[in-house]
Amino acid sequence: MACNNTQEFAEGAIVRITLQNFLTYDSVEFKPGPNLNVVIGPNGTGKSSIVCAICLGLAGKTYNMGRATSVGDFIKHGRESALIEVELSGTKGRNYVIQRKIQKNNQSSWLLNGQASSLKNVEELTRKLNIQVGNLCQFLPQEKVADFVKMSPQELLENTEKAVGPPEMFEQHQRLKASRTAAKELEISYQNLSEHLNSEKQKNARMQQEVECFYEKENHLQKVTALKQKRGFLEYEACRQDFIQANERKQALKKRLHEAEALNKPRQRKLDKACDEVKAIEIKITNKTAELRQLGEKASRQMKSLEALRDKVDAAEDELKEKKVTEQQRRSRVHMYHQQLEGLRNQLREAENLDNLQQELAETCQKMSAVNSSLGQMQQKKDLARERKNQIISDMTAIESELGQAQNVRNQRLTKLRQMNKDAHDATLWLEQNRARFKKPIYEPIMMTINMHNRDTAKYIEDHISYQDMVAFVCEDPDDMELIAKTLRDEQDLRINVVKVPQEPLSSYNSPPIQQLRRWGFQKYLRDLFDAPEGVMRYLCAQYRVHLIPVGDSTTRNAVDAVIRQAGLQCFYTENHKYTIKRSKYGSRETISSSKELKEARMLAMTTDVAHLQELGANMLRFGEAKAYVQSEIDAIQREEQSLQAQMESLRKKKKDLLQLKGAKSSLTEKIRMKEENIVRLEQEAIDLEAAEARAISKIREVKLLKLGFLQTFLTATKEVCEVSRSRVCLCLCQAQANLTKHKVENEMSKTSTQLAEMQQELPDLARQASQLKDKVQSYLAQARENVGIAAGEELPNHLVQTFLAFPDTVDGLDALIHDEQARADCYLQVDKNVIKEYTARKLDIVRLEEEVIEKKRLLDQHGQSIDEIKQDWLNPLEDLVSKINDKFGAFFSSLQCAGQVKVDKGENTDDFGKYGIQIKVKFRAGEPMKELTPFHQSGGERSVATVLYMMSLQELTHVPFRCVDEINQGMDSANERKIFELVVQTACRENTAQYFLLTPKLLPDLTYTGRMNVLCIYNGQFSLTHTEYKLRKFLRRRRELD
Repeated sequence: MACNNTQEFAEGAIVRITLQNFLTYDSVEFKPGPNLNVVIGPNGTGKSSIVCAICLGLAGKTYNMGRATSVGDFIKHGRESALIEVELSGTKGRNYVIQRKIQKNNQSSWLLNGQASSLKNVEELTRKLNIQVGNLCQFLPQEKVADFVKMSPQELLENTEKAVGPPEMFEQHQRLKASRTAAKELEISYQNLSEHLNSEKQKNARMQQEVECFYEKENHLQKVTALKQKRGFLEYEACRQDFIQANERKQALKKRLHEAEALNKPRQRKLDKACDEVKAIEIKITNKTAELRQLGEKASRQMKSLEALRDKVDAAEDELKEKKVTEQQRRSRVHMYHQQLEGLRNQLREAENLDNLQQELAETCQKMSAVNSSLGQMQQKKDLARERKNQIISDMTAIESELGQAQNVRNQRLTKLRQMNKDAHDATLWLEQNRARFKKPIYEPIMMTINMHNRDTAKYIEDHISYQDMVAFVCEDPDDMELIAKTLRDEQDLRINVVKVPQEPLSSYNSPPIQQLRRWGFQKYLRDLFDAPEGVMRYLCAQYRVHLIPVGDSTTRNAVDAVIRQAGLQCFYTENHKYTIKRSKYGSRETISSSKELKEARMLAMTTDVAHLQELGANMLRFGEAKAYVQSEIDAIQREEQSLQAQMESLRKKKKDLLQLKGAKSSLTEKIRMKEENIVRLEQEAIDLEAAEARAISKIREVKLLKLGFLQTFLTATKEVCEVSRSRVCLCLCQAQANLTKHKVENEMSKTSTQLAEMQQELPDLARQASQLKDKVQSYLAQARENVGIAAGEELPNHLVQTFLAFPDTVDGLDALIHDEQARADCYLQVDKNVIKEYTARKLDIVRLEEEVIEKKRLLDQHGQSIDEIKQDWLNPLEDLVSKINDKFGAFFSSLQCAGQVKVDKGENTDDFGKYGIQIKVKFRAGEPMKELTPFHQSGGERSVATVLYMMSLQELTHVPFRCVDEINQGMDSANERKIFELVVQTACRENTAQYFLLTPKLLPDLTYTGRMNVLCIYNGQFSLTHTEYKLRKFLRRRRELD
């Protein structure tokens, strides 16, 4: 437990800090004062370690400090665990002692007042004491100084509320934001519900006329149904009367049929006798007809034989005539062939004079072969040249594709720049159009100018170079820098960063030989991983020392401890980690290292090989020249080929003419041979006409004798046919007489038979008609009963009787009325029954929606009233609080001959509480307007002054037990640093103020000090004593003895 003599400390103030194996410390104990504590010491001695210990010891998170990502990284190198013990001032003389032990595996154990505890209990204690290590307004580590300025107005407001406002202020703000979100949802729900209600009403209003038409049409259709029901009964009665009449007609016809059959029997017997006589005569006629047919066939055969003999005579005569004509034609052809043969022999004698024809033809063929061989050689040369040309074109196409991909890399990076920083992207496009306005080159944002040799190494460069510089423009001339900043920042309101190239040449930034580092796996320095314009490379060497930061591999990862101890490096990279090493400037020069895991590259992953691009350009030029040379070769070959083609065409024509002459002689010889053969063949085909004529006369005589015998036989057969024909004619006359008698009897019976047949035919029809009418009557009756819904035997309901009485009693009258009512119903458009159902259901929904709209409106009004009440309780105290901060802030700035203002920024919509924020405006020079505090408008020193003064403005309004600011004076000039320090002393050393920690590596001489401030000097070294061995009283006594 700690001592109880802490009357001057406010509750929650830090009384003591003890550390073991924590970052640079083996073992140390700090005892700050209740007011201002100035912690001073050189860089690397462990000042910021105290801030880290306060944060982690009071349940803070690693991200609150902006250093390592895990608590295990805060253990001193080579140790297994670290211990933090923080003693806080309590009430009634009893302090709170919080102890945290950190293990290598990132696990922690907690003790509270010597008892085992948990992180939750410690967080509850810090919350009770209003300790906010995550609030930059109370606790500002070195790594978070820049984050304070980067805080949005909304974040600054919330941190201010938590730091100096009453406890309920921040809660009310959060409730207002949540209530505003809920109100928006309620309002949207109310609007949607109201729109839905109006939409439903409009839908039903549009359907109202359709529904009314539907019901009017239904009334007409119901009347049509009733009319059709009565019509069914009228049809039944009419059909029943038709059935009775049909049955009476059937009975009368039966009686008349019996009477007619009795009178027709004697006439039938007489008719049967006449029919028998007619049949007997018909049989005799049939026999005579058969005999006549046989005799006719016999005569016909004789006639055909005569005709055949006549044809033989004609054939013999025709054959003789044909032979005479054939012989005459043969003699004519023999004469013609003799004449042709004499002409061919004369032509052959003329052709035999061309003896040298074969020799000239051989010489022509030899010349053609030589020209053809030359053409083949020309074609081979041309094919080879074209193959070379096609290969060159293919190579040039591939190079053009690669060059297009390189241009695409720039476009991809430009797109990435627009996503990350639209202002920088717009400024880059402006620079492309306005480069001529500047004296010297101005380089685009560094991320656009860097070209990685290997995309896998881009993560090292992105980690090492800050985001602000990645999107910064690089200038070589100061005037150019001022011009571009004024044009883009002030005139176009683009938030951009502009940096200047250092004066030293690139040759002055030499890298140590990498060979001495290769035993640990280092192969290159960061500068060796990429290409960049000389000005950009000079800036990166001067600002980020890229020529001195080596990059290792897995071997380096395994030898990290050896590298830290022996390589003498301040920073290096392994495959996936960055290591930063700080060394004490005193004593044993112990080291403290930190590491962090690298993220995948986002900006530089798209890369282009510049050397390869230059090589592609040279190759493109070389291939273009080669293509032109090959094309000239092809053109020369084509000209020579055309000349040879002309020679070949001339030789072909000459050969054709010679072959025609040679072919003519052979053709004449062949034609003479064929003509001689034809003459011999025709002489052999000669006909003996006298012998042929004698044979024809003899054959005709024989045929005529046979014809005379056949004529005698035909005459006998003709006589027999005439005799049989006379007998058949007599029988036909007898048949006609019998038929006359038969027809006379039939005519007598025709009238009675017709009447009898008609009655016999009519009787089944009447019987069938009566049966059909009977079925129809039963069907009409059943249908009529079905139409009105009554069973057989039931009486018609009275209401239907009354309804039917009002209708006409005739079918025609009913049809007219049905047609009229149906026409009225058809005048209305057809309405779907689903529409009626939808209308009825929607009508019920409208009633329900109206109730819901009323309820939503009531809830919305109630919610708005609640917001107004909370807003009034929150906004008035907030404005009062910010007004007090503004008074303090303005007074502090006035003491520095500057101006400062703090106010509540309500945004465009005063009901959007998520947009409320703190707006800080400052002015450091006379004649310039007040500008909002941002990372772009002020320098680093000016931002530090504004940050300190804002935190000091909170000092008297705060309810926190202590504040901590680490190296806030970095970047200040000496005048501002002195004034700021004096203000800090005056503010922090008054009574009833919170404990204050101010960490700095240096102080100006002759500063003002008071008795309420403590100065803690931190040194480490080989001969330094531990806090347990250091006796202050003994040291002072010895000092007095020396004096």
